[in-house]
Amino acid sequence: MPEIKALLLDLGDTLWHFPRMPSVEVVRAETVARVSRLLRRWGYKVTQDRRFLPRDIRLAIEEATDKAFHGDLRSPDYPEICREVAARVGIELSRPQAEELWDTWNLGGKFLGRELFPDVIPTLEALRQRGLRLGSVTNRGWAGPRFWQELDEMGLSSFFEVVVVSCVVGYMKPHPYIFQVALKEMGLEPHEVAMVGDSLRADVAGAKALGMYTIWRRPPKDEPVEDTTDPPDAIGEVSPDYAIDSISQLLEIPILQ
Repeated sequence: MPEIKALLLDLGDTLWHFPRMPSVEVVRAETVARVSRLLRRWGYKVTQDRRFLPRDIRLAIEEATDKAFHGDLRSPDYPEICREVAARVGIELSRPQAEELWDTWNLGGKFLGRELFPDVIPTLEALRQRGLRLGSVTNRGWAGPRFWQELDEMGLSSFFEVVVVSCVVGYMKPHPYIFQVALKEMGLEPHEVAMVGDSLRADVAGAKALGMYTIWRRPPKDEPVEDTTDPPDAIGEVSPDYAIDSISQLLEIPILQ
């Protein structure tokens, strides 16, 4: 039996989900309102074409993210994308302004109804009581102050020794570098760590390529999921060491006893 010293956990669709996601109409209206207020504060008139700025940012972000995830895995420069999209409608932004636009465009987990799965905190407490160290490796396009505040408010920060975010380190899972950053910060070798996540490609294939143990947390059904979530029938493409349907089932896995 291997000696597993730590778990690295994904966040979206692994530890939290969106059971009451607002409607598309509500999300769009809120995004337009926030971006419009920002433009007015900067002294720009909100013309008809500028009202479509949030939509155009979304389309550009989706294209860049998909291209990166299925390409070189370099995390896109999202504020720069916002600056380029804004320039199309006559809005010239400095780098700090582009970062503020990106932060404004991101509504954040609170607005979108993000919730931890109910078994997360008790399971993390039990794992830590067993002596397992915990960290997180996550693909995110945004890691602003509100993101870190929400981690605190959800009670996750106190569990994690490290939180490695793709947009901060510059590479997305399954690139080895993002996992290596976490391993280096924790002072651990791959064979001493198990990765837990919902994406067969990002979490399972990425971690297995480095020699880590892998636990596939099947994504929730009948709920909105993040872009890198795999359909359930994709299990044949990559074989995790274990598969679970809830985080509490981590407590039943032999290598984590």
